[in-house]
Amino acid sequence: MGLTVSVIIVSYNGWRLLPRTLDALERQSRQADEIVVVDNGSSDGTLANLRDHYPAVICLDAEANLGFAAGNNLGVARSSGEVLVLLNNDAVPEADFLAELVQPIEVDPTLGSTAATMVFSRDQSIVASAGIEVYRNGLALDRGLGWSICDLGRPAPVFGTSAGAAAYRRMAWEDAGGFAEPFWMYLEDVDLAWRLRLRGWETLQVPRAIAVHDYSASAVEGSALKRRLLARNRNWTIVRCWPAPLLARHAGSILAYDLMAAGYGAVARDWAVIGGRLEAIRSLGLRQRERAAIQRGAAVEPERLERWLLPSPPPGEVLRLRRLTGRLASQSHLVSRRPSQSHNPRDEC
Repeated sequence: MGLTVSVIIVSYNGWRLLPRTLDALERQSRQADEIVVVDNGSSDGTLANLRDHYPAVICLDAEANLGFAAGNNLGVARSSGEVLVLLNNDAVPEADFLAELVQPIEVDPTLGSTAATMVFSRDQSIVASAGIEVYRNGLALDRGLGWSICDLGRPAPVFGTSAGAAAYRRMAWEDAGGFAEPFWMYLEDVDLAWRLRLRGWETLQVPRAIAVHDYSASAVEGSALKRRLLARNRNWTIVRCWPAPLLARHAGSILAYDLMAAGYGAVARDWAVIGGRLEAIRSLGLRQRERAAIQRGAAVEPERLERWLLPSPPPGEVLRLRRLTGRLASQSHLVSRRPSQSHNPRDEC
């Protein structure tokens, strides 16, 4: 008897997206034990449509836009599965997605999470995310961004998982404390990945657990909102989660990146980039109090985390990846082929 599985989807005015995702979940080779949709105060009739067209789905009315972090925490709290599968409302899973993503957690008790392979809806041969990588300057980027899907080999350990398509062992989720709700949206998964690592949980990337992603359909790629939240939440994650020895060792790289980014923002008059950093500074005291609790609960030595920190990428490489993402980000509502029981993009490699 396998572990029970809850799929949790947070949606805000996303009815135009949800049917594709829910229909794909109905076609899974391994069925979820329950599907929970958290509606963040939508005004597009999401709840009524769900009750009419998907009566088996558990609908939770948040009554307001709680954000991605708090919305998922609400869904987890109201769910019952031993494995929590988080899925964006703009991601459509292939037929074996759940089977592939959950199976490693069932056989390896050290795994706290598994990372799916997200591919761009505009070009499904290109990887959008195959887990999370972290760098010595405090950046966290999607592993495999821009790779051919054929470049992914066997399942591999990674630092963490992107919550757009991910599985978490409930025990690990609760041990680490779930998402930090002040983050609202973006990098809440990186913050959780750090806390899972601090508590000793492992993460595995599963190449054949594929979801086709309509990238940044919730907050438009390159929008001021996304830039502000990324700037703020990056600094919050560093303050909360980095052990003191790693902070001391890499403070120069962290500070250099932030000064460069702030300088670019000033020259480009990108007030979102600057505003996000100022917001992080204003809330520094609260984040430091949270840090104290997180670090007290650490169960691993900092040196075990040091090995995950990659050399800081050159600014030109970061800019190249952002341009690639912008080019492939799609608001086209996944007009491409529908996932089927027999098809997996990796079968074409």
